[in-house]
Amino acid sequence: MSRIFQKEIAKRNQKEIAKRDQLDLDILKQLIRLEFTNAKQVLLDKFINFYIWAGCSMLVSGYLMQSFGTSDAFGPFQLGGIIASVGIFELYGNAVTFVSDLEGDHTIAYYLTLPTHTSTVLCSHIFYYSTIGTLMSFASLPLAKLILWNRFDLFAISWAKLLFFVVLTNVFCATATLLASALIPSMDKFDILWTRVMFPLWFLGGYSFAWNSVYTTSPKLAYALLLNPIIYMSEGMRAALLGQEGSINFWICSAILLVMLVGIAVWSYKALKKRLDFV
Repeated sequence: MSRIFQKEIAKRNQKEIAKRDQLDLDILKQLIRLEFTNAKQVLLDKFINFYIWAGCSMLVSGYLMQSFGTSDAFGPFQLGGIIASVGIFELYGNAVTFVSDLEGDHTIAYYLTLPTHTSTVLCSHIFYYSTIGTLMSFASLPLAKLILWNRFDLFAISWAKLLFFVVLTNVFCATATLLASALIPSMDKFDILWTRVMFPLWFLGGYSFAWNSVYTTSPKLAYALLLNPIIYMSEGMRAALLGQEGSINFWICSAILLVMLVGIAVWSYKALKKRLDFV
């Protein structure tokens, strides 16, 4: 009897180990549901803040900039940069929350004790971050139509490409959130993340200019900008939103972002493993 009992215990232990070594969809669903339940009170503020920023940007680019000689098409052009920037700005705020938890409640430490692989916990964060970013991105379209009106043609949008690329850019930024959270040592160092890393990448990432225009002026600078992942976000977003003309090929932008996403995912996992000391 004792041998049978020991065999049963061994089988259970093996099942438990196997369960820890794979992504558990049931636990993933529960963690995602918990993420959205806890975030209900901040979601409204997120959308209000985004509408204020996006609305002001579209008013300036769509109307006021015409006094400096820009065309009527600059408003929709800027919209591509705005949608591409949603995940970037969410990255900063989400990283602040993540690091704050590491220094405070340490909720992530409890999640990592659940009987599932660590990737289940990390994927729940990525899914939550990217879903919020995707919803905010598409929420900008009604606002853009209201502000830009006839200057913004909804029929020019390639909706399948836009859906794919919005999800891709927000998954990319959500994964990069984990990397930033792992590399920033403490809350008082977050000014370094924004000033030295995020702002230069974003400002030189095609938010308010096209890569082709830089290439016409300075080919060397244009080629250097191709090292910046945000340039592919902006160019690909405009290709889906306004048409391919004048932008880097949509599928090239998508392929490069996918390759970079894999690299950042691996780097994020290793950096978090080192910081949180999980198995």
